[in-house]
Amino acid sequence: MFGKSIAIVFALGLMATALLALRHQRFEQVAEISRGHWRLQEQERDIGRRRAAVATAVKPDAVRKAIAALKLDWQPIPYRMDAPNKPTQPRLATRQEPDEERDRPTVEFGG
Repeated sequence: MFGKSIAIVFALGLMATALLALRHQRFEQVAEISRGHWRLQEQERDIGRRRAAVATAVKPDAVRKAIAALKLDWQPIPYRMDAPNKPTQPRLATRQEPDEERDRPTVEFGG
């Protein structure tokens, strides 16, 4: 009887240790994900600061003067390269149903 109780206590201790290890592993994964999000936010903030620094350093008149000094034939960049083409004819949100289809029920019940 004493041997069985020792085995049960040992098994329960082993299961508790395994459970504790799994919980610790889960907490470590959550912490790593949190650190990853923090690094991502810091990088996005850094990009925003750098964009602001470039925007304050570059003046439109200075860009125009630099372009004129190069004496090249520059083309402006279009506003949107992926703009959809205008439709050739108007598009309707719904189609018109013929009168005989409109009056007939679309779902029939029964055998």
